[in-house]
Amino acid sequence: MTRIEQALQRLGKAVSRLEAVGQDRISASAEDAADAAAIAHLSAELAAMRSNYESLQLTSQQASGRIDAAIGRLRAVLES
Repeated sequence: MTRIEQALQRLGKAVSRLEAVGQDRISASAEDAADAAAIAHLSAELAAMRSNYESLQLTSQQASGRIDAAIGRLRAVLES
């Protein structure tokens, strides 16, 4: 596993923990109207973070593929 993949995995776990905490807080604070705006804001931020994570994951996969292809071309050149 590459360092990028490890970092993305750690980021994914952190986002999942944040999401779980957010859900717990939503459940605990659902009755308090003053917290409703804060909960909506946090939910929107969480959704944005999840989207950003998915985008980073896709970018990482693309970069990894390109790096692997470049390494393969370099090996072919060096072997000839």
